[in-house]
Amino acid sequence: MKKHILTIIFLSSFVALWTIFAANLSAEEIVIIVNEEGPLTQISEAEIKEIYLGNIKFMGGVAIAPLHYSEGPVKDVFLASIVKMNSKEYRLYWTKKIFQEGGHVPAVQNSFQLIVSFVSKNKGAIGYVLRTELTDMKGIKVVATIQRP
Repeated sequence: MKKHILTIIFLSSFVALWTIFAANLSAEEIVIIVNEEGPLTQISEAEIKEIYLGNIKFMGGVAIAPLHYSEGPVKDVFLASIVKMNSKEYRLYWTKKIFQEGGHVPAVQNSFQLIVSFVSKNKGAIGYVLRTELTDMKGIKVVATIQRP
């Protein structure tokens, strides 16, 4: 019985903390960033979507390198807002695409700092981060903002 009570307390605490995290995330903007000297500085949201769907692989003679943040609320908001899919639909899309056409799923990073660093050093890179994580804009340009409801 004690074990069940402890499990319930743990799960309740986890849900409460997750709710607080999600509420804080809702107040933050997600920005899509590109290399400031690369060919992606004037792209539309439709082109961003096509990049993350693997349909645009080169632009201005430069190979495009899209990055995702690891699974979770930030990626979920990006996928819903830009790609118009949830995480499960997106994984299924890529499974089919790789099977039918080949290609590579966009790389995943588990650190906003690594995404910013990669984008600032690679002309064809594109990624998304929380605006609050942009402490240094050197080498990058914000091309779109996802407003949280």
